[in-house]
Amino acid sequence: MDRAHLDVLHAHLTQVHQLLDQLSDAVRPPHPAAGRHLAAARTRLWQAIAEVHSAFHLLPTVSRDRTDASECHPDRLTEGPPVLTICQRHLAAGHSVRRKTTPTDLSSPLPAHATACAR
Repeated sequence: MDRAHLDVLHAHLTQVHQLLDQLSDAVRPPHPAAGRHLAAARTRLWQAIAEVHSAFHLLPTVSRDRTDASECHPDRLTEGPPVLTICQRHLAAGHSVRRKTTPTDLSSPLPAHATACAR
């Protein structure tokens, strides 16, 4: 596991988070209970995203000792180095989370499963 893998995972999780955000907003008016479950899933997913972001920063960076001509030079990328990309993505997703989620929601335990599963 390296930073590149965590960056890709973070990107996928933030996309799923955006999808859950849209679904919970669309489902909530006609089906409030289902909307609440989707909103809870969105909150839990944000917690996972935050942990992936933290893990990304705890992994060592790639050594820049090599001067191979085929080596990737992220500092020359127009969008900036990957570390900035993941942080920018995380900050953007965080703005959405803060608009719709309280700090209490983010730290609360998972709610009990209150629906009956039908076969």
